[in-house]
Amino acid sequence: MTSIDVLTVLGHDLKSPLNAVESYLEIMQNRIMGDTLDPYVPLLEKSIIRLHQMRELITDVVAWSRIRDPSTPRDLASRDLSKIARLILKRYRKEALARNITLSAGIEDSIIMEAGAGEIELIMGHLIDNAVKYNREGGSVTLALRKAGDRITIEVADTGMGMTGEEQSRLFQEFVRIKNDRTRDIGGTGLGLAIVRQIAGRYEGTVAVRSEPDQGTTFTITLPARWSASQPVSKDMGL
Repeated sequence: MTSIDVLTVLGHDLKSPLNAVESYLEIMQNRIMGDTLDPYVPLLEKSIIRLHQMRELITDVVAWSRIRDPSTPRDLASRDLSKIARLILKRYRKEALARNITLSAGIEDSIIMEAGAGEIELIMGHLIDNAVKYNREGGSVTLALRKAGDRITIEVADTGMGMTGEEQSRLFQEFVRIKNDRTRDIGGTGLGLAIVRQIAGRYEGTVAVRSEPDQGTTFTITLPARWSASQPVSKDMGL
């Protein structure tokens, strides 16, 4: 996807929430629903949701652009992936609790890997975000982190709506979201899994997905504990 394509998609996806927020503010400004605050509370809540969607889109586009640019500084250093995993679960606890979704973990201690600043956080964050977002009420999400030999595995499993084989084939394309009757009202940028794929490729890693409709989804990221930062990586990442 070219820069022009990205700007076109970004402009299109920002236009709708901006128009909505503008309409809500004009209703409040003109006091169409009266002079007391209570009738406007739902409009304020909708505005906040729309603004969060815009921020998420802009944040993902910036991250996606930086990851694709080989000249972007990475600040490589030894990172404690176990600590990162626990922090990610803590970050999504409130969102999961709101839908009665159980978060659980199988995280081995002290898994250390040389990684760029924020890159492993992006992988885990996007996978947990999707697992919560596309789950069922009262479902569960499990994050597993383990090391075997020279391989590190990150696995996120959920009890959500699952996907067909055709839907899985389109998962990692930029700005592509799986749209059906069940996902219609679920927000997203269509960049999260593309970012996961790009980052895994930076580490000569692999991404796999197992899913069945109504049976949930499991994403498995496998990374080498030691990798060559000097090895060139193509934009397609070979995944």
